[in-house]
Amino acid sequence: MVRSYTDQPVPPESIERILDAAVRAPSAGFSQGQRFIVVTDSDMRGAIAEAAGESDFVARGFNRWLSRAPVHIVICVDTQAYLGRYAESDKSGTDSWDVPYWWIDAGASLMAILYGAVDEGLAAGFLGGHAFTGLHSLLCIPGRIDIVGVVTIGHSAPDQRPRSLQKGRLPRDETVHHDHW
Repeated sequence: MVRSYTDQPVPPESIERILDAAVRAPSAGFSQGQRFIVVTDSDMRGAIAEAAGESDFVARGFNRWLSRAPVHIVICVDTQAYLGRYAESDKSGTDSWDVPYWWIDAGASLMAILYGAVDEGLAAGFLGGHAFTGLHSLLCIPGRIDIVGVVTIGHSAPDQRPRSLQKGRLPRDETVHHDHW
């Protein structure tokens, strides 16, 4: 995850290839409830950054992140697409779901976007929808649509690493088990 970008623009054809990957991500029952808003307008990106409290982030000593990223992809889900699909005769409803699969599908789309960015030689970061105030209104998103978060995409610039990342990844033998725990 990248939190600092250069001012170099992202080619529109790169954005389209990344979106192609996002819309082809799996969806439960082929519900296809993932929705995306692509934001490249600098004023709108600034407004999104303001909605996330970027000034507080900067006040804590970090670089401007959201406002500097040349591309934002807002990942959303249309829950009704799943409820409607799983009400059809070939499905068993959603009552038995331990996890609402629209969140799983949004995660699959997120991963497709992140890998798509890397394939294009770009960097990406993610900020969850919980961090934003007023994003529905700002982007004219219908109330029935849930916002998962915003992916930032651009060319990576040097950044200061948060303390939590300075320790590195856990060793593989602490996270991967074979045949049993």
